[in-house]
Formats: sequence, C-alpha cells, structure tokens
Amino acid sequence: MPGPWPALLLALLLFLALPIPPSPPASPSLRELLPYPRATREALVALHLSNKASLHLLLGDEAARAYDRLLRLELNNQLSGKRSAFSKPEEALQAARLWVLAIGQALRAQAVDLQGLPTAPHHVLPHAQRIRAAAGALRIPYGVLAAIVDNEQYGGDKALGLSRGVREVADGLAQGLAELQGQAPLSRTLGLAQMSWEDALKQEPRLKRFGAWDPARPFPKTEAEARKALLDPYLNLLFTASRLRGYFNALLGLPQEDTRPLEDPWLYYLGPAWHNYPLRAQNLETWEDSFHGFFKGLFYQVALERRWYLKNGRLLPLKTWGPGACQAPPSPTPLYVP
Repeated sequence: MPGPWPALLLALLLFLALPIPPSPPASPSLRELLPYPRATREALVALHLSNKASLHLLLGDEAARAYDRLLRLELNNQLSGKRSAFSKPEEALQAARLWVLAIGQALRAQAVDLQGLPTAPHHVLPHAQRIRAAAGALRIPYGVLAAIVDNEQYGGDKALGLSRGVREVADGLAQGLAELQGQAPLSRTLGLAQMSWEDALKQEPRLKRFGAWDPARPFPKTEAEARKALLDPYLNLLFTASRLRGYFNALLGLPQEDTRPLEDPWLYYLGPAWHNYPLRAQNLETWEDSFHGFFKGLFYQVALERRWYLKNGRLLPLKTWGPGACQAPPSPTPLYVP
C-alpha cells in the first residue's frame, strides 16, 4: 500500500507553482513622502505605523503590508501630481484610521460606526449570501466583490439620487431598444455591480470551467438576454466575479484554466480599482473608489461573516437589534450550488 509521500509531494509542487503576486515598485521612504516640518512628519509616521500595527493584529501581516503599499502609493501620487484620492497625507491617514477602527469593531461584533466614510452598507448587506456564493464560485475573496457593489451603489446614491435616476432611466430605454432592435446605444452597465452586458456574454467558458453555471439554465446569447440576466442580483454578481477572476489570473500569470483559490489581500485594491477604472488602475493612480475600495474589501471580508442591521448610521450585530432598526433582509432566492 503506497505511503503518503506521493500526495504530499504533489501538494508541495502545486504550492510552489503558485505565482507570487507582482512586487510593488521601489518607493521612497515614508518620511521622504511627507514634506513637513519634523514634528508634523513624525506625528504622521506614528499614525501610519499605528494603523499598520492595528491591521497586523486584526487581520495579519499580509493585510498590514497591503495597507502600507496602498498608503505609500497614495502619498507618492500626491507628491508627484498624479491622480490621488486625497490632497494631503493627513487626510489619507485619517481616513485609513476610521476604516481600521470600523474593521476592529466588526471583528469584535460591536456596533460599527461608519460616519464620515463613503460607504453604502444598506445596498450590500441584503445581498450578503449572494455575494459570498458568487465570489466563492470563482474562488476569489468575497470582500472584493462586496467592495465593488458598495462603490457602485454609493456612487449611484450621490447627487441626491440624480445619477442613479438618470442611470436607471437610461437602462430602461436601453432594455426596450435591445428587445425591439437588438441593439442599445445608451447604458451598457446594469445591476448591483454595474456589469456590462457585453462582458456578461463573454463569461460562459470561465463559468462552466469553474462549475459555477447551472447546467439546467440556458446561458444568455443576445444583448436582451444578457440585460435580463443582469437584473437578477445573483447572476449580476456571478458575471462580475467571473470577469474579475479572468483579470486576476492574467495579472498573476496564471493560465485561464487555473481555478485555485486566490487570497492575497492586495486583491482588495486591484479588484475595485480595475472594475471602476481600468486605465487608472494600470497607471497606478489612486482615487476615491480605489483607495476606499481596498478598505471596504477588508471590512466586508470580516463583516459578512455575520448578520447586521443598520440604525442611525451605525451597523448593529443581530444580538443588539431592537425596535427602530431596519427590517431583516428578505430571504435570498435559491442559488446554484454545483
């Protein structure tokens, strides 16, 4: 009877074959990125190190190093005049601090204060099970997918709902044109994650390769069918997760057929950045959706482990839910489980 060595050797070879995520380019020291008088500079360095140490304790070394990488990228962009999320280092560091505090509160199942952060948990939490299922089907962190939903829905809520209203009217007109004429010159993105109908039609091979598509369900073949599918919250998330997985495989140098789980915390930055604005992401720019998207990814990776309710701008875990809180989210529609 063969011993365990062949299986152990195979597991070791598979581990060694996993490509290492791209290394960040060499950057100046943190103090060189803070052109301030000494006292101010050292106070900002101390705040950064406190944020990093807190994330290390909460989520581990890789998450802390990913935060350090993002912060240096943001400061370098500020200094060089490239697009950045903030105009001053202290603004970026204070925003990061608020996110670190929120992540800690969620991890400890305390009431979470999201005041002052550009986030829309009321759009994300009702779809927690769908988000986890769709991301799990493509073996990517579900926090990445949740961050994209938050970014897109928060953006739709801005300007007193004007942008969302315009977008929804355009989507409705485009849907009608697609059904009548087979084409739509207006809105191209729909649903929770604002997924493009063109990209949705390209996901069939990957979804079937991962065993993520219900074989009893016909795959969309036309624009009208794709638009209809994207109005289903779970399918919208599934198509988005599939598109992300294709990007991650290409970025990491993995073959298209590779289906192993991906877990690197830097994906929490790459996913929201690339989904929101691929050219900016490729140019290593930072902006609101990419900077906050990273922290949203970390936050939802923790928060979606349990149920929450929103009350007076705060997230409350189920155990502290009481009168005046929003109603529990409806039961999700059945999801395909291969």
